[in-house]
Amino acid sequence: MTDKICDNRMQWVLHLEECKDAKDGKVYFSEYEICSEVRIPGRLEYENGALQCYLLEERDKNGLYTYAIRVKHVEKKFEFNESAYSRKGYFFKHGLIGELLALFSVYFQARFYLKATVMEFDSNGHRFRTANDFNYKRPHSFSNFEMFSNQKRNWAHPDGLMSFLNTIRKINQKYHQGLIRAFHWYAEAIKEIGSDGQLFFIKMVSAVESLLAFTKIPQDSLSRKLEGLISQRLFDKNEEGAIRQWLESRLIRRRFAYFLSKYSYGFFAGGKRKAKHCHIFKAELKRYANCIYDARSAYLHNGSPMYLSQNAHAKYDKSWDLDASVGMMADRKKFAANEKLPRSRWFERIVSHCFSNFLQSVTRIHPQDR
Repeated sequence: MTDKICDNRMQWVLHLEECKDAKDGKVYFSEYEICSEVRIPGRLEYENGALQCYLLEERDKNGLYTYAIRVKHVEKKFEFNESAYSRKGYFFKHGLIGELLALFSVYFQARFYLKATVMEFDSNGHRFRTANDFNYKRPHSFSNFEMFSNQKRNWAHPDGLMSFLNTIRKINQKYHQGLIRAFHWYAEAIKEIGSDGQLFFIKMVSAVESLLAFTKIPQDSLSRKLEGLISQRLFDKNEEGAIRQWLESRLIRRRFAYFLSKYSYGFFAGGKRKAKHCHIFKAELKRYANCIYDARSAYLHNGSPMYLSQNAHAKYDKSWDLDASVGMMADRKKFAANEKLPRSRWFERIVSHCFSNFLQSVTRIHPQDR
């Protein structure tokens, strides 16, 4: 039996369409307080005010700015419709606000935390505020100096966030599930900057993996040989399943490096650089991509520690991709130089760049395919 097809676009997209199409019904708003290290001026008025974002409070003692997100609702009677659900249907447990926070994190390259939810019950202005506890650790300013700056961000720029949201809405719905997972894990990963470097790499790899289903790579010689042996019926059903599972795991690793290579065009700057051993060049991308993926897998499968580049603490080295070490000894273990992972700043920036290029590639589609 073929699984039925349902509308698999993100929740915020469907919600705004419902508000736009509603002919009547009581209108009310839910409001969310979110905070971030960066100051974003302006006011977003999207879909005639159905989605609004603006600065609510200036910087507090923790260095966080508070913003308000207001979402319009039109009261409607809920009717259960089984045809709207599918085994391949869209699911994101963090809801509409979780989607928006993930989208904002990717677009602004900034960290956002949900501070409180405010529900407006009626036109008389009765409100109920629920605070949300979250863990926050202020990072060193050189951990990712671009991310924690207040430059080049604005809620209301016509070619900025509004254009980004319009782009997401136009993308074929087959990408929506993978995109929201990728954006969510990106948003979760950058919260680990300055806190847990190993979890940063684990979550950021998961962000990239969420889009690998859309990344096709040709078979290599080993895959063709094993497929040839399988076709000769040399293995029983269980053995064949184990081989295919191994091939799929191996394929994910190759797709990971291929994704970064394919969508990183425009990322690597030319020219001369001082301390070349502290920078990653285009020709070295595959090696570092494999190093990151292998370190993540070893950590998850057997608890092996990662050899992390340390964040810079001086102005002259804040833009380095790697620290200057050529190996490390800790306790009684030696770590080789080729095991060293890049700084979190480098990996965050290249993943963000790849996401932007990926979005551009999937928007170049025929309208009938949307």
